Amino acid sequence: MTRSGGDFQPRPLKRLFTANQCWTSFLDAGGLRDIEVEAVTKMLACGTRILGVKKYNCDKPDCPHVRYVTNSCGSRACPSCGKKATDLWIATQLNRLPDCDWVHLVFTLPDTLWPVFESNRWLLNDVCRLAVENLLYAARKRGLEPGIFCAIHTYGRRLNWHPHVHVSVTCGGLNKHGQWKKLSFLKTRCVHGGCGICGSSF
Repeated sequence: MTRSGGDFQPRPLKRLFTANQCWTSFLDAGGLRDIEVEAVTKMLACGTRILGVKKYNCDKPDCPHVRYVTNSCGSRACPSCGKKATDLWIATQLNRLPDCDWVHLVFTLPDTLWPVFESNRWLLNDVCRLAVENLLYAARKRGLEPGIFCAIHTYGRRLNWHPHVHVSVTCGGLNKHGQWKKLSFLKTRCVHGGCGICGSSF
């Protein structure tokens, strides 16, 4: 009989959370959102019997081998499940996106606005929309339609609250005749747009 999961070895991030009851103390202090508690709870339970176990038997009637596999959590915050989901997303996008040169841009907000977005996280979708609209406006002024995809990040390298948008945009676009033309972008500031989001929402 083979077991998988019964002697599950915690991943480094799990050890960081569980060492010296670090997560328990942090949880007791309060101030966390329900979704944050749920994400960490799932991550800590991933690959353990807490989430259940699947039993696999050999298809040969006389074979005694049995394998037990613990269930995964499927959380984006999990180093294992989140990594798999990210790799799958990247593979899917690579099959959809045009094979051309791309440029990476980052849109940020003034730090004076960070608390507003932290307390009203539903506004973050508007930040993505604003970044895309800025680029589309610049491209369409030249009669071109570029390819764009973006992802919002809410934390900086020091794990501090720092909402910003990473945008990838094609280094070209299609004109009204369907012809591909080169395209470049200057630095775009969205400070006024960010203020506009806040002003129109309150």
